[in-house]
Amino acid sequence: MSGAETKITEHDLLAYADERLAPAKRETVERWIADHPDDQQRVEAWRAQTRMLRNAFDPVAAEPIPTALVQTLSRRPPPSRAWSGPALAASLALAIGLGAGWSLGNSGWLTPRIGADRAEAIALEGYRAHKLYTREVRHAVEVGAGEQDHLVTWLSKRIESPLKAPDLTGEGLNLLGGRLTPIDGEPAAQLMYENAAGDRYTLFAARADGAAPTALHFEHWADVGCIYWIEGDVGYVLSGPNDRNRLMALAKKVYGQLS
Repeated sequence: MSGAETKITEHDLLAYADERLAPAKRETVERWIADHPDDQQRVEAWRAQTRMLRNAFDPVAAEPIPTALVQTLSRRPPPSRAWSGPALAASLALAIGLGAGWSLGNSGWLTPRIGADRAEAIALEGYRAHKLYTREVRHAVEVGAGEQDHLVTWLSKRIESPLKAPDLTGEGLNLLGGRLTPIDGEPAAQLMYENAAGDRYTLFAARADGAAPTALHFEHWADVGCIYWIEGDVGYVLSGPNDRNRLMALAKKVYGQLS
């Protein structure tokens, strides 16, 4: 696409993902994303989220409203305007969270929605392990980088799949070490890296037997971003500060070395 042509905006990409563009505009966007893989991946991610929302809520929307609920609501006075705005916002936030595959349990931890696939479940556990262990100062890892060979051999044996510790020194990240961590009562592995500013990144790996391979997907919760994917029999989650471009660049480096 030449510099004289108008740059496609995020609004255009969203409209394209929702199939709301006129044919001429749609062709323009298609030419754009063919030359911009990152934007194409964003469109695919939005469409995946839409499919998950539909799968989660279409069956519920088709169900009749329980009579007891109708009777209860009909006896209540209409909500005040001051209450209805925040309540509506909270309801929408919950619906979006559930549709995207995640909800908050009683403990405050994110939990996967019913029917979440294996890639989503592994992504969530990778995020939780990242939040838990990157806060540690003295006990962030079980085995330090000085014993890298032992660390990789041990973790590979425990998850029953060959594991590597990607070299990310060229990206300003040094390996701190790693640990064994659980997922659904089974072993998973976590490697931890740190940059000169003290920012920590983790690579989480767990068995994904039977799950189909996936492309790199981005998800974020508050200040933590995650890139997750499935390759072979293993699901991977790269987590760190919420910077999509930075994480995607790192994930591609990791993917290349693991493959």
